[in-house]
Formats: sequence, structure tokens, C-alpha cells
Amino acid sequence: MCPIPRTILPNIRANVPNTNKLDFMSQDERTTAIGLARYAREYFDAAIAADDVIGRRKGYEIVAPPPVLFLVAHSIELALKSYLKHSGMTLREIRGISHNLLDCWREAVEKGVEEYVTLNEEDLGVLGLISDLHVSTELRYIQTGFKKFPVFGPLQVVTEKILNGICPLVGYR
Repeated sequence: MCPIPRTILPNIRANVPNTNKLDFMSQDERTTAIGLARYAREYFDAAIAADDVIGRRKGYEIVAPPPVLFLVAHSIELALKSYLKHSGMTLREIRGISHNLLDCWREAVEKGVEEYVTLNEEDLGVLGLISDLHVSTELRYIQTGFKKFPVFGPLQVVTEKILNGICPLVGYR
């Protein structure tokens, strides 16, 4: 690739005043509950699309492939954090919860999420399994040895319960 000499390119910065609204907004203001919910839904949609391809391979009849599980776990995390943002928590407070999905769920319960999303004991067990894998980063980086994986069907149901309860509440379809 042949670079274009700098003298040919106009100095765009010099011609544009520095009035970008984002320069004046904090990260907390730019991170919205609707935006988090949108990403949550899109990560889940991507997980389903990936499972339709990779999940058909031999060995993935019951447990989804790790990339699919990662996308689902991140979807749950974003949905719960969307609810927390909607409930008035700051981004700093939300970040303090980290990636532990059970901690996210507990915090959301304290903020009243059970009015919109009901998880039974089995659902919470599935959430605990995917949370352990998500926190340990074992869905992103291979680690040999024994692991417990959730069956994909129940995990999909839990994720849909969370998304279908939270996304419309915060304003995302």
C-alpha cells in the first residue's frame, strides 16, 4: 500500500471546531441502559447464529461451543448491567461488580428485577455454572481439566428470560 503524502490530505482537524458533544460528556453519561440492552441482545443473537454453525459439529450435541457460551455469558452480563444502570447505579458502581453473573443478579434483585424477571432454583444453578466459567475466563482461554458446563437449552431459556424482561423495560425493543 502506498501512503498518500501528508501535503495532499487536507488538515481536517484545523477546519473543524472542537465542539464534539462527546468531549463534554462523561463515560457514565455515554453508557446508557438502552445501549447496554442493545449490546446484550446482539451478543445473544450472535451466540445463536454461531451455535447454528459451530454447534452442529460433532461433540456439541448438548453443550454449546465455548465461543457461543462466552457470547451468551456476556449477553447476560450486559442485560443485568443494563437493568442496574436503569435503576440508577453509576458506571463505576456497576464496574465494581465485575463479571460475576450471580453478583450481578443479586444486585439486580436488590434493585427489584424480580418484578420483571423470575428465575427458579434450576435457572439460578445454570446461571451459577455459566458465571463460574465467565469469571474464570475459561470460555476465552483454553484450560485443560475437568469443568462443569451448562446444557445449552436451559442456558438459552435463562438468557431469554433475562433479555425479554429487561430489554423492553429499559427501552430497547
